[in-house]
Amino acid sequence: MYDFFDPNCVYCAEAFKRELPAIQSGQLTVRYVPVAILAASSLGKAAAILESHAPAHALAVDFQGVMQNGSGGVRAVVPSDQARAGIGRNLQLLMQTGNDIVPDLVFRLPDGHVGMIRGLFPVSALDSIIAGQMP
Repeated sequence: MYDFFDPNCVYCAEAFKRELPAIQSGQLTVRYVPVAILAASSLGKAAAILESHAPAHALAVDFQGVMQNGSGGVRAVVPSDQARAGIGRNLQLLMQTGNDIVPDLVFRLPDGHVGMIRGLFPVSALDSIIAGQMP
């Protein structure tokens, strides 16, 4: 599953929180795809996560901060050219899905069907995806 997120998005932080138990139990693999669309600091925070020595940890710290204070747990950095280009490509991919909101989930079921969920999803949607069913 691919999860497009903005590092300043409280709904993305909640989605991460809902996904985490299934990730930790090995039932779900999520590729987090950072975009910068919500705030001026989004690009620098997305770059901080991508360029971290431990991106998964940086993502968790950021979302914890978003949930606690609304502003995120990582400090924005000046993005490298590579990070800036990658985050820009990610935004183009998000727009190609026809969506311009986050979180945006894109997933493929075992039978080959592809689905998308725009915005924050109920936990039951994840349960369906894990069971190989369309939510």
